Order: sequence, then C-alpha cells, then structure tokens
Amino acid sequence: MKENEIHRDLSLFARIADGDEAAFEQLYHLYLPELYPVVFNIVRTELLVKDIIQEVFLYLWMDREKLNGVEQPRHWIFRIAYNRSYTWLKKQILREKTARELLDQQPDQAVSGSTEEAIGFSEAARLVMEAINQLPPKSQQIYRLSREAGLKPAAIAEQLGMDVQAVKNSLYRSGKTLKTWLAGKGILVPIALLISRL
Repeated sequence: MKENEIHRDLSLFARIADGDEAAFEQLYHLYLPELYPVVFNIVRTELLVKDIIQEVFLYLWMDREKLNGVEQPRHWIFRIAYNRSYTWLKKQILREKTARELLDQQPDQAVSGSTEEAIGFSEAARLVMEAINQLPPKSQQIYRLSREAGLKPAAIAEQLGMDVQAVKNSLYRSGKTLKTWLAGKGILVPIALLISRL
C-alpha cells in the first residue's frame, strides 16, 4: 500500500475517532468497492455481503475511540471483514448441524429453537421499515428506489422527472430523518449507512 494512502487512512481514522461522520462516510466509500468481492467470495450470498459489510462499518463506528491505536487501517478493516465473514460461516454450519439433530430427535421443537437468533435481526429490520414509513410519500418513493431497487440518483431523477440534485437532497434529508428516528429507538448509526447504496 502506498505511503500516502496509509497517511490518508490514519488521518480518517483519527477524525472518525473524534466522531467525524464526514470522515466515516469517506472511508466507507473508499473501502466498499474493495470489501464487496472479498466478502462475497467467502459467504456467496449477496444479501449477506451487504449485512456483513454494514456490520463491519457499524463495528468501526461503535468502537471508534480505539481507532487512534490502529497502525494499519487497511489491514484492520479487512481483518474485521474476514473475521465477520468466517464467523458467519461457522455459525451457519453449527446452525445447520443443530437443526438436523433437532429434526432427528424432536421435530416439533426444532423451529422454535432455530429462530431465536433471527428475532434480533428482524426487530432491527422492522424498526428501519417503520422509520422509512414515517417519511413523506415522495421521499419514501425516492428512498426505496435508491435502497431497494438500487438506482442511482440520475436514474431516479429520470424515472420521476426530477432534477438530480433534488433527488440527492431528498436522499440526504431522508437519511437524516431516519437517523434521528432510529436514535430515538436506541439505534445510533452514521448517516452514511442509511443513504449509501451497496
């Protein structure tokens, strides 16, 4: 890795450690294209790739006070991504083994035992959906086209007959609204995780 890139990442880590969301967003966009294929090669499921990458950056943000002690930011980020990916694989193998054993021994109890971990994720997902439903109808439409349909602002603007900047402004306002709403529910996330398209 080039010296200037190491310096750039160390600078971003220092700013993030101080709570700078702009630095977090910059780092997120720098590493997202590199992390995506790496995580995909491990878990082989597109939806899981998105979840794991967001988990990596959420972990980075939540533990940001430790970032000043990191000497090699790139290696640190990729190590976290590898660890999260392989941890998921191990858990998945264990879940499948446990589910098979439960089905063999007590078929009626297998379902309730295997759904416990999913409840936490579904509750968080429900809160995010609830937050999106609080947005004005037009903002909801733009946000869903971006996050769920995967369209870029230019494509959304063309589809809705709007100015590209108006679409970008709407996405940013929606992200801020969602962040505030989720914070009220005890979920604190940087705005970049709410408005960036994977």
